Order: sequence, then structure tokens, then C-alpha cells
Amino acid sequence: MNILSQNINTPCIYFENQIFSKQEFQNEIKRLAGYFLNHIVSPSPFIVLFAHNHIKTAIAYYAILEAGKIAVIVDPKIKRLQLNEIIGDVDPAVLVEINPFKIAFDFGKEIRFRKPTFGFTIKSNIDEVCTIAYTNAEDGHFKGAMITETNILAIIESYLVLDNISEKDIFCSLLPFYHLFGLVFGLLIPVYGGIPFLISDLNLLNTPGIIQELNAAQVSILYSIPSLYYIFSKTPNLKNLLPSVNAYITGGVKLPLHIYERFYNVTGKKIREGYGLTEASPGCTMHPIDIEVNPESIGIPLTCCDVKIMSENDVELETGEVGEICIEGDNVFKGYLNYEEESNRVLKNGKLHTGDYGKKDSKGYIYFSGLKKNMINVAGINVYPKALVRYMKLHENVVDVEIFSEKSILHGHTVSSKIKLKDSSIIAQKEFRSWCLENISQNMLPKIWNFDC
Repeated sequence: MNILSQNINTPCIYFENQIFSKQEFQNEIKRLAGYFLNHIVSPSPFIVLFAHNHIKTAIAYYAILEAGKIAVIVDPKIKRLQLNEIIGDVDPAVLVEINPFKIAFDFGKEIRFRKPTFGFTIKSNIDEVCTIAYTNAEDGHFKGAMITETNILAIIESYLVLDNISEKDIFCSLLPFYHLFGLVFGLLIPVYGGIPFLISDLNLLNTPGIIQELNAAQVSILYSIPSLYYIFSKTPNLKNLLPSVNAYITGGVKLPLHIYERFYNVTGKKIREGYGLTEASPGCTMHPIDIEVNPESIGIPLTCCDVKIMSENDVELETGEVGEICIEGDNVFKGYLNYEEESNRVLKNGKLHTGDYGKKDSKGYIYFSGLKKNMINVAGINVYPKALVRYMKLHENVVDVEIFSEKSILHGHTVSSKIKLKDSSIIAQKEFRSWCLENISQNMLPKIWNFDC
């Protein structure tokens, strides 16, 4: 029995000017879970969920767990190359591709059942795994992080306690559900914790509309990334437009001091920063409501884990010394699906080695000092240069590709590229960029394209 699907405690969900009651939510979960069980023909335990920020994604996620399956969450805008690799990795029994423009499910059009692939095997132990989220492509290949029910419950219980959250609060996470940060904070914590919450479709081109939506639902706790708070801070009279919000929380990428200060000057509210990664389900630290906010810090460890700063020789360092941030606790993931060697590398000596540098002060605050791993963090989205190079080199006209990170005041970093083509004419360059847009997920692509002619 799945504890998460058996604890639908939220009294209601706000979505697109409608309110869905707990009973309506539960009924839809049971209806879809039954549909899965009555129609699945493959023995595969995996169901791929194209995770729009939508009420149907919430229903589908819990229906997958209720049916005893494992949810594989993916970006709805994922492109062919990465999607084909994921499907080959998990051989899903079902693909759930919701129509985000309609609220009611159309099972016949939005649920696709697959026949099993001959010879498909699962090498990993998937006991208690409930969610797969793809990440860590340092070597050029994305890997499915296996998140267990114990992992998620550890995060949920830590945040509910540390933030003194009650049923009087109303949650909203302006983060994508296909990112584990968005899924856990925007859906799983409020559902389990018995908290009403708002699902926003994240149309950031309509900032006034989002603010109006937050105000209408009387949201009191808001989660998002730093760049969103920067955009909000440019809204005239923001403080009076969001009177109900008493906690602004961020993560995904280090909060720039200039955004923190600008937002505080506009609203009088301090953004509280936390830190985590997919492999930590996805939280490690936070600024609880009862401690002083230190904008240079990423907070203190959650109650479910211990944060240690380790040397290259895996020796714990003293206060103030910079080393690798390592995590021990119930939030640490089970490993990467079918990647035993890589799992052992990041879970060395019983600790999750995050690939991030940091330090700890005498008060217990943790500080992020930079990346050890080969990755570019663009506004909370992880771009892996080797994966992008590998995909681009599949195009027959490509000779060589180099990927660079460039600093960005708003997003932390952006992706820049230097590309050498066999035919480097303007027409060939345009054709290559069009091919990339059709085949590679847009959030991986460079902002700056430099062709070596």
C-alpha cells in the first residue's frame, strides 16, 4: 500500500478559477487508477507522465501510485532525442500526455498503453521506488534518479515541522511539476500535510495574471526561483497586491544578493533560501521561519538529514573550510536506475556526494561556494554540456561543438556555444538550429550560438 496515495489530506485545490474538493480529487484518482489497472498489458512498472502544471497531472501522479506503479516525470516539452532514450530506459507500460487546455480527462486521447519490449530487463532494485526523475548527465547520458516513498515522506515531514505550517496556510509553487522541486513543494507537501494549494500554469508572460491568481486564492506560502522574484519585484505596488503572502521561499539556484535586496526593498519581506538536488528528494537545507535569514547562506540542514563538508579524501572539514557538500539521511535517493557504478560513485561511504562545493559556519549555516560537477545551472534548470554536445553531434553536418557557461545577473548562468559545421553557410546554420529546436529540449539549448566559419 502506498502511503502517499492513501493520505490525500488537502481540503481543496485551486486551479483555473475553480476549486476542487478533496472528495472530487480522490474520486478522480481512483477512477484513473482503475482505468490503468483494467487496460495495462505490459509488465513494466513504469508510467511516463508528461508533467504539466495542471490538475490532471496531480490526479495522474497519485493514480499511478494508487495503481502500484512508478511515476516517471518528464518535461511536457521534451524533444525526441531525450524522450526516446527515457522510453528505452524504462519501457513504460503507459504514456500519460494530458491536454493542458482542457480540465476534464479524455482517457482515450490522453492515455496511451504500450506493449512490452522483448528482452527488456530492470537491473536495479526498485523496491519502494515511487518516482523517477531524470538528471545527472555529466558523462553525456541522463540517468533516472530513483526516489522512494521514504525519501519523500522525510522531506514532507521536515518542512511541515520546521516551517510550522498549518491547515490555515495556502501553498503555491511557481515551479514546474516535471522538476522534483516543483512536484514536492507544489503538490506532495500540501496534499499530505492537509494544506489547500493553488496550481498555476506558469505563464510567466502574464505576470499580472499570476499575481492576481495568487491574491484570489489568498496564497500565504510561495515557492519559486530567484528570477521569478526579480520579475515580481518590477511590478508596481507589489506589496499591496499580495497582502496574504507571508513567506517567500526560493531554491534551485543560488539567490543573488541584488535580487534579495531589491525584493526586500519592494515588499518588506525577506526571501528565505534553501538548497537541494534531485538526488536528495530534493531538499537538504532551508531557512526555517524561526531563524534569522542570512542572504549569503543556503540555510541550515533539514531535520531529516545531516550536511557535512568533505575533503577530496572524504575527510570531514572544519568550520569555514570549503569542500564538497555531502548529505546523510532518509532523503537520500536509492540510486540511478540501471547505473550501479554511477550510483556507487555518488553514494560513496554512505553519503550523497552532491558535486557542489560549500562550507559551514559556527552557527550551523551552510554556504554554497560553486560547482564541482560539470553542469551549468540556468535559473534552476541543469544543463549538462556533454549531453548537449552528444545530441548536437548526431547531426550529420556537425564537426565539433564546445559548450561554455556565461554569468547572468538574472539567471545565474547562461549557455553559450561554439559550433563547427562542414557546411557553414548561413542556410546550413539556420537548418542546424531548426534541427536542434525540433530534436533537443529547448531548456538545454544555448542562448548564444557562435559558428566557427
